[in-house]
Amino acid sequence: LTDAAVIVLVERCPGLQSVDFRGCCKLTDAGLAALAEGCPGLRSVDFSSCPKLTAAAVIALAERCPGLQSVKFYECAGLTDAAVVALAKRCPGLQS
Repeated sequence: LTDAAVIVLVERCPGLQSVDFRGCCKLTDAGLAALAEGCPGLRSVDFSSCPKLTAAAVIALAERCPGLQSVKFYECAGLTDAAVVALAKRCPGLQS
């Protein structure tokens, strides 16, 4: 899955509440930022094994999707403490 595909998905399905992009090795911060901006009602996301994602994308997700309840970023080396703190502060309903 590419960033371009995510952008099309967001344009056609702005009401998405759950996405599973586990293992999408072509997905970058640009795709995640577009998802966060276009689908602010997201509740559950899985970006495990998406090696190109960085803390900046996770912070953008936290800022634009405050209703997140479940996030998965297993094997995402670009994740930082700052990104985790942003999720905790901006997503009060986060459960996992």
